[in-house]
Order: sequence, then C-alpha cells, then structure tokens
Amino acid sequence: MKIILSRKGFDSTAGGIPSPIMPDRKLLSLPIPVTESQRARREQGIRYQDLEFDGQPLDEIIRQLRFRCRDPFPYEEAHLDPDLDPGRFAPREPDWKRSFGQQGGAQTYLTNRGVGVGDLFLFFGWFKRASHENGQWRYVPRAKDLHLILGWLHVGEACPIARDQDPTDIPAWLHYHPHVVNRGLYTNNTIYIASKGFRLNGLSVEGAGTFQGFNPSVARRGPSLQLTAPSERLRSHWCLPNWLCQGHIEGRWLCDGNHLPFNSGGRRQEFVFDMPETREATDWLKGLFESHV
Repeated sequence: MKIILSRKGFDSTAGGIPSPIMPDRKLLSLPIPVTESQRARREQGIRYQDLEFDGQPLDEIIRQLRFRCRDPFPYEEAHLDPDLDPGRFAPREPDWKRSFGQQGGAQTYLTNRGVGVGDLFLFFGWFKRASHENGQWRYVPRAKDLHLILGWLHVGEACPIARDQDPTDIPAWLHYHPHVVNRGLYTNNTIYIASKGFRLNGLSVEGAGTFQGFNPSVARRGPSLQLTAPSERLRSHWCLPNWLCQGHIEGRWLCDGNHLPFNSGGRRQEFVFDMPETREATDWLKGLFESHV
C-alpha cells in the first residue's frame, strides 16, 4: 500500500488564512476558492454560503476570521475537494460517496508513482487555533501555525473523467463534483472514490472520513495528527515516522528517536511513500485511527 500525504485547504496563496482548529478541537478545513482567473475561463464551484460547519455558513466563518484583513474576501465559490464530510453540503444523493479529484501535472505525478486502488490518501492542511468570542470567530493570539492531518481516503475506485464525457456515463451522485462540472477544462482528470472500508491488523476502518479533532496531548500517547516539528517555527518543517521517510531525510531540525526531519515546503501537492510491510508501520497507522476516529 502507498501512503499519499496530500495538501488540501486554504494556504498562503489560495485563501490566505489558516483553517481553524475549533474550541472543541474539531478541524474545519476551508476549501480553496475558485479564483477570478478560473472564473474567467468559466470554472465553477459551490458558493461558500451554501457550505456549512455545525450549521453556520462558511462565508460567515471566513469573514469573521479575516477581520484584521484590509480587503473583503473576494471569492464567492469554493472548490469542494476532497469531499469527506456529509454535513458540509446538502442535499446529498442517497448513494453519495466520499471522493477526491486530481488533474493536470499533479495527477501525472500520481500516475507515474502508481497510485491506485488500495492506496491511502492522508490529507493535510494549514491550521491554527480559533476561539468564539462575543459571537465572532477569532484566531487565538500567538497560537502556532501547524500542518495537521485532517482526513483520509482509501481508494476503492479510480475513475478517469474525459473532457467530452457524456454525463450519463458518470454516476448521478457525482454530477456536483468540481472535477465533473469542470471536466471540459481539465486535462488528465481523475476522481478517486473511497472504498467501503479496509482493515489494519484487525481494526476495521471506514473507506474515508475526517479525523475527530486535534489534541496535542495525544502525541504523548500515540500517533499525532501534527506533522510540524514541535520545536520548529515553520509549519513546513515536519517530523515523520522513520519507517515512512527513510531515505527522504530533508532537514536538520530535531525530531524524537522514532521520527526523521522532512521538508514539505513549496507548492507540491502530494508526497507519495511506499508503506513497508512491517509491524511498526501497521501499528502506527492503526494507532492514528484508534486515537482520532
């Protein structure tokens, strides 16, 4: 099985603010916007006001978190991908499944690395603690910027989507998906659909979902959602399990004895690793799901 660490949600150029770690430790990954240049070529998304988190529209949450920004948030529509939370958007088709799309050069990279059925995407993003004060969402002062694992998708099916593909050849529950709606604009376009589930050393895991929340104390008891090295200021400076990134050591910062430094800086969207068939690797992955699902 391959493990793919896949960058998702707002970043410094797409959205411009971190996704919030809510007071109850839930992770709200803010989907990237459809930009003006993308709209000019008729790319479409879903309006932020039609996406929800715990009953509140995302456009309101974003506006409140950006209260220190001089300019209003200029985007109306989101690229909802990956789509992992059934409550984020309604109505859903009865046979809706969690999914994730990729296209262009990023999909070429996945193809060249042999990513397909049976492999596991672990999605990560830029997060920062937030609080809810006087009815307004605010970032916690001096809270650290972190890269956190927010969810997963175990590939059950990889569906190439052609530019001229007839809609009747695409499942009806996928017709809302940005990689279907915009198929005429995308090249090398593929949608990965979650499996029904998989097993890790006796543990049954759903085919896809979001992790329940970020608790820093869990790191002392088992695998953490935090990728950023605890001692580092830059969120792109990671500590990864040594079995995962052996041979990919990139950095000089300190990690504990079971981890190695890895630099995730730059605009690369995915990092593909071959999971070794060892008890150490299986136990780490199993512990991640036991601790956070």
